[in-house]
Amino acid sequence: MSSFAERLPILDNPRADRVRRVSGLVGRSARIRSGLMLVEGPQAVRELVRHRPRTLRDVYVREDLWDSSPELIASARAATRWVHPVSQAVSAALSSDAQGVCAVASLDALRRELPDAEVGETLVVIAQGRDPGNVGTIIRTADAFGARAVIAVAGTVDAASPKVVRSSAGSVFHLPVCLVPSFAEARDLIHGRGAALLGTSGGSGSLDLADLLVEGISSRSRLSQSHAWAFGNEARGLSAEEMRACDGLVAIPMTGRAESLNVASAAATCLFASQTVRGRTPSRPRVGGLRD
Repeated sequence: MSSFAERLPILDNPRADRVRRVSGLVGRSARIRSGLMLVEGPQAVRELVRHRPRTLRDVYVREDLWDSSPELIASARAATRWVHPVSQAVSAALSSDAQGVCAVASLDALRRELPDAEVGETLVVIAQGRDPGNVGTIIRTADAFGARAVIAVAGTVDAASPKVVRSSAGSVFHLPVCLVPSFAEARDLIHGRGAALLGTSGGSGSLDLADLLVEGISSRSRLSQSHAWAFGNEARGLSAEEMRACDGLVAIPMTGRAESLNVASAAATCLFASQTVRGRTPSRPRVGGLRD
């Protein structure tokens, strides 16, 4: 257990300049100006420390959590000497959503470069995703179901936003989130990798996801080949122009009374189908968790 003597002095002034600067990182302009980002919550901080330790600057742990978080504190202190116990008032001023643990890292913690193309890969394109909770959840889902990267079209909420990072449960530190200026450029990137671009639409002429899944398992379908799923704006979905740019449109069959799925739920459904067809077995078999 970490003793009080091992700590830096407790930060107890919620009006300190340091606290103001850290809390200000919720704003995009402050992140760009400083080159830093705020990471909220034990899970996201744990993934930051585990996967991007060289980018870590400071960690802030509410004092009453210090002795109950020995592994997190030890791994953080192996990456940076600046692991600070803070009072409850300071913790609340730093972030009201951090569950008592937050960190500051350089923006280099986010990888922006696409990996080399791989035969049979799955990717994700987010077009104009404005809700940070949905965008973070899509990134987390892409990570969970083996997508190799996420491509975010300009207008999509910044992946360095604390709400996106928290909603992703740290998955933003696992796979690249590449930025492109337009949907057309995203399509060109996908085609340059020899992949097809699939959009979701319930319109006439759309392919049925269940059919693609069954065909892919028994023989071959579009999901057996390299492909990217394109997910549109939460309120409007993909625009008519974006749908025309796709190589195929796919409908998710629904037997209940709901008119449509939330975009993050649609992403989970499509990406699970892709994972099933790929038949890729994780190196460490896991049953998907429901931990927040």
